[in-house]
This record gives sequence, C-alpha cells and structure tokens, in this order.
Amino acid sequence: MKSGKCPKCGSSEIITGARLIDEAEYARTRVSTTAKPDALLFKGYKSTLVDAHVCGSCGFIELYAADPGKLRN
Repeated sequence: MKSGKCPKCGSSEIITGARLIDEAEYARTRVSTTAKPDALLFKGYKSTLVDAHVCGSCGFIELYAADPGKLRN
C-alpha cells in the first residue's frame, strides 16, 4: 500500500503510519533478527518497530519494518 492503493479493493483511502500495539503490555510490536545466527550464545538480537498501512475502505492491513536497515547483518 506504499503505492497509495489497496491491493485488495483498489481504494486510495490509505491510512499510513498506523501502529500495531500489543494490548497485553501496552507496547508497540517489534520485529527482530539475530546479528550472529550461528552463535551458540550471545546471538545479538537486532530489532525495529512495526508500522502499518490500513485501507480505510476494506480494512486490509500491510505491515512494514519501520527501519529495515537495523535488521541487516
């Protein structure tokens, strides 16, 4: 939906920058990877927040890593 059009219904009513919130802990959801996946210990987790784009017509949601560069090895 970064193109400004919903892939499901074709609407251009896109809500950007929405945040996915974990209600159990009142914290934003994160996505993470490991810096050293082959290490037995001290894998070094890297993470970034998750942003959402929501279709204002049908409610379809796409999730994006807020800063994908933080996840690269």
